[in-house]
Amino acid sequence: MIDNYILAGTARQAEIEAAKHAFFAQGKRIQILPPAGDGFPPERSDKIDPETVLKRKRKKPTLMERAMLRRMADEL
Repeated sequence: MIDNYILAGTARQAEIEAAKHAFFAQGKRIQILPPAGDGFPPERSDKIDPETVLKRKRKKPTLMERAMLRRMADEL
């Protein structure tokens, strides 16, 4: 049994080869360019701007603190 993907890939490869032959038959050439770079992002700066620092979330009260706050609210 022959897989349809293999047949489709073979047909596509034949189209690509025909396009390559037509390209070179017109006298055109392939130009090899220098590499574009390593693609790594720049290193992060050590400078911290206080205006842009995110504010941390307030910690939730613990179970003991909640019980104490409930007792204080009941006294009022």
